[in-house]
Amino acid sequence: MNVGVTMSPEVWEHKREEGRAGRRREGVWNTWRPPTRLTPGWTNRLYVASGGYWRGWFPLAGEALWCPDDEAAPVALIFDAGRWTRIEPVAAPRFRGWRYLERPPGPGPEAASDPLAESPPDRAGAARRPVPPRRTS
Repeated sequence: MNVGVTMSPEVWEHKREEGRAGRRREGVWNTWRPPTRLTPGWTNRLYVASGGYWRGWFPLAGEALWCPDDEAAPVALIFDAGRWTRIEPVAAPRFRGWRYLERPPGPGPEAASDPLAESPPDRAGAARRPVPPRRTS
């Protein structure tokens, strides 16, 4: 199963740096809503959107941790921070939390030029896009 999250450029770079440096093999992404469609093992992918574009993915565990003491985000999605796979930037819709991705982000008609491609990951003021209509099915 593919799951997508949005991260600020600073958080995205921090997660990748921890994996590259070997300080933390397993990363977590805290959320309030537990996923129900993950498959067992490391067969899932956690796609990351940052600065308005899908950037790549981490392998995602088929289980999540539950921490009832954290009322705002009691669920932790576990991913392999040491195995980042970059993809060509593809425009990502704005959303909060996480979402299932029925198909992985990739080149297609929605691909667009990336304003962060020449900028460092902490560039502020990325272009805003209108929020797409929410699907009801």
